[in-house]
Amino acid sequence: MKRTFYILALTALLLAATIAGKIIFLLYNWDICQFTLGELLLVLRHGLPQDAGTVAMLVLPVWLITLLTQRWPAIPLRKVAGTYIAIVTFTAGCMTGGTVIMYENWKFLIDASVFSYMSSPGNATASVSVYYMVTRLGMIFFSSLLTAFLAVAVTPSRMEQPLRRRVRRYKDVTRHVPYMLTGVLLCLMLSGMTGRNADERSAFHSDKIVLNHAAVNPVGHMIHSLWNYSKDYDRQFRLLPQEECDSIFAGIFPRDTEDITDTLLRNRRPDILTIQLESMGAPFMECLGGAEGVTPELCRWMERGVKFTNAWATSFRTDRGTVSVLSGYVSYPTASLMMRDECLPLLPSLAKTLKRYGYSADYMYGGNATHMNKRKYLETTGFRVWDIEDINVSREERDAWGANDSIAMDRLLGLMQRTREENGREKPFYWGCQTISSHEPWEVPYHRLDNKVYNAFAYTDHCVGQFLDSLSRTALWDNLLVVVFADHGHTYNLTFDNPEFFHMPLFLLGGALKQQQTIHTIIAQNDIVATILSQMDIPHDAEFPWSRNVLSRNYVYPFAYCNYPAGALFVDESGRTMTDLHSGCIVADEPDPSAARLRNLYVMLQKSYDTIPQTSR
Repeated sequence: MKRTFYILALTALLLAATIAGKIIFLLYNWDICQFTLGELLLVLRHGLPQDAGTVAMLVLPVWLITLLTQRWPAIPLRKVAGTYIAIVTFTAGCMTGGTVIMYENWKFLIDASVFSYMSSPGNATASVSVYYMVTRLGMIFFSSLLTAFLAVAVTPSRMEQPLRRRVRRYKDVTRHVPYMLTGVLLCLMLSGMTGRNADERSAFHSDKIVLNHAAVNPVGHMIHSLWNYSKDYDRQFRLLPQEECDSIFAGIFPRDTEDITDTLLRNRRPDILTIQLESMGAPFMECLGGAEGVTPELCRWMERGVKFTNAWATSFRTDRGTVSVLSGYVSYPTASLMMRDECLPLLPSLAKTLKRYGYSADYMYGGNATHMNKRKYLETTGFRVWDIEDINVSREERDAWGANDSIAMDRLLGLMQRTREENGREKPFYWGCQTISSHEPWEVPYHRLDNKVYNAFAYTDHCVGQFLDSLSRTALWDNLLVVVFADHGHTYNLTFDNPEFFHMPLFLLGGALKQQQTIHTIIAQNDIVATILSQMDIPHDAEFPWSRNVLSRNYVYPFAYCNYPAGALFVDESGRTMTDLHSGCIVADEPDPSAARLRNLYVMLQKSYDTIPQTSR
């Protein structure tokens, strides 16, 4: 019975640690979601099946080793099983602690996608202070170490061989206990890690997405994520029969959108500038229904050009949004094309296409362009890249991410003027750039708003507004098309059950435009390339299969498809539907539930993986 008691004690310890992790998760993220005692109890109850299954999976190998000691009692249990359980519990503790800490920024449970961003550790160190990093990592390390120590402490050094007389005396009662316990552990593992509990559906019980995430076991979540991410892309998200998927896709996604129904430009070959605004979602822009007074300059300029009021970012991070805009590609929950070197030569791009029509192509980024493989992507897709090492920025002018936006925009104006001088009047140019200051840690040389986050976005607004004012007074403006858009939104005061995260600004400016105009048609980031090229009378259908000219006669079913590692959103004129990809649960369906929107979301998800660049498989 000693063996049984040991396994029960170990199981109870790990289950208690799991429950403690859920309570800490909710307390640490109290600012995101306040909860009552009743809601906490519901979190624990609905998470129990997956918690029990995960703990059983971790404990089962220890139990099997323990059973061997009945035949070979000299096995050093603490050295053998103790080493395993120490490694497992420490790793599980780190997963749980990482989920607790990172949730305040990511707003979804960490999964295998986190490993792709670990290749750029500078992103993390630039986003938070050293104190933050040290204290959080220290808490994760010591709490994980404590759990591992307790798990090893309850493990006996050896299991004594039971006396034969005691075995005979109690054999009718005890001889089946080990086998029964083995069966119980197996049943718990299978019930918690397969079937309905495996897809996390049982944990989703509340209309508050944070409570649902708290109920999910973070270790089980990571294990399932690693398993799914390890599959070939053509095996992921097989949600509908292929023939049905292809048929529906053909009906909602037009093949030919190269016609021009609304000529926005005064001439077909303007100079082009694309300005990518870091994290600048619509919730920061009053003119799009967002916070008051944060971005008055961008709102002022938006009214002076062609304004798209219904524009949507395809994803949640810069690497994915950049590829969507500049290469006209959809985004993928489980893959960042920018970070996959084997995909880059196969990606189309606006720069590549324009260079065939005589354009020069340059891109300026005020930070370090090696982050997230950005430089390699930009150079492979046709740009000459300028980053902080190329634009003469002194150390005093640098901050956490690089040259702040005022410095970077000033350098950009000078580089554009130099390009015009080098090219002469006959050769058009294309310049791309990205702002960086509206990003954690929100430290900017500007103090207009008391709210630190809003103030950082106000600073970017101020810098871009001044840049556009200066640019409009130069000779460059007369033949220039400026395209301004966000790379993605930010979850400040939002969680991912709110589709407004993906709503973004998009507007066109410059002397190359005929007139002011407001367009309410739904447009996604991946549609920007085709819409611009169509205005220039440049073919795009064959080269950009995921980009649609939203001003085409064939664009009869306007919609946007967006996603992030844990979920996906489908927006059409009837409303917005968002689903959690791990549990399969609907987390937003407004204004009314729609089976058609959900079906079309699944079609886009599955079809996108059918056409992912082949060398990445």
